[in-house]
Amino acid sequence: MLANSYCFSTSLVATHSLLYIMSRHTNSDDASSRRLSQMLRMTSATENGRHSQIQDSTSSTTTSIPDKQASENMDLFYPLTRDEALSFVENKLHIPDPEAFFRNNKQHFLNHLVERLNQVIPFTNMHFFTSTPFCNLTSEDYKQHIFSDLGGICIWINPFTKALLEQLGYKAYHVCGNNPGDTRNDTHISTIACDVSYPGSRHLVDPGTRRPLCAAIPLDFEKESPAYKFHFMKSKFFWREGDILVWCAQSSQRVPESQVMYDSNGEKWQIQVTYWLKEKTTWHRYRGLWQKFGNVSPQTFRHPFNGLVFFAYLKDQIVSILGFKDNIAVIFYKEDSYRKVHMTRTELMNFFQKHYPQYPARMLQEVFQSCQLQ
Repeated sequence: MLANSYCFSTSLVATHSLLYIMSRHTNSDDASSRRLSQMLRMTSATENGRHSQIQDSTSSTTTSIPDKQASENMDLFYPLTRDEALSFVENKLHIPDPEAFFRNNKQHFLNHLVERLNQVIPFTNMHFFTSTPFCNLTSEDYKQHIFSDLGGICIWINPFTKALLEQLGYKAYHVCGNNPGDTRNDTHISTIACDVSYPGSRHLVDPGTRRPLCAAIPLDFEKESPAYKFHFMKSKFFWREGDILVWCAQSSQRVPESQVMYDSNGEKWQIQVTYWLKEKTTWHRYRGLWQKFGNVSPQTFRHPFNGLVFFAYLKDQIVSILGFKDNIAVIFYKEDSYRKVHMTRTELMNFFQKHYPQYPARMLQEVFQSCQLQ
């Protein structure tokens, strides 16, 4: 979800994260691994941060890919090629022969893609608490965060998802969303895949949240969707007037009545995200919003984003971490149970280095210091 932001150091991402990935793939010489090698070719931002250079895979020349200026009706260029998309699907998501999968069953392939994106890409706001301002990042930096297993928030994950879908042959566009209690309707960016099951069909695709949404949700229901069970969370979707879609989940939390909806059986559901589907939006718009927030302290953000947020799969479990000052809560979710533990700063560092080694110790130390973790 959007909040005012600090972000990862670009040089740190290039130096540590990409080397980590390359070390995992140096012994393979098949076609998909060659595409991975091309995908992970090092890029360098120019001094003013406005464009990146990507080395051509067949020559020693370089091609400049600028962060193109965009109007309100034209989105920013996302620097993802078809070869990179295919390599990511095969080598990161571990889905073999994606081109044949797409041809044979577009809808089944889309659901499998969304499930794997949820399982592979961590949702985290670590970049809020590092030293380089968010506005210094280029489009290429965004992509490298995903390729390097660093993840991010919605503005990292969902524009990548849209570009990935388009390179694989789907039609897609962005829509706005928000969390309960937000005063704006554009604090979240999501994606709609269209014409998947029939001309005019719409599916919600949203791997960039702090909740499991492990399928593309068909939006052809009238008032309320069937109930879905994704890992530990049971979800349902409702329509409101004005092409407004509301994602709800069952929860034991006590929340204001304004954050609750009731289904046709009188069952209570807690609002998670509201989507505004009447108008399409652009990544360009969200980049502009973020750049206005580049010098604001993350400690002023609304809970929980004023502290460390981390949400990722760990084998068959989901790990949810909220950390602020002397309270570091780590929840291990299984499909029908959960276990909550509290860790010290040292224990959390050891946990990340063991289970999520893509995050360099120097980066974690900077994040922990900024969050005042003890």
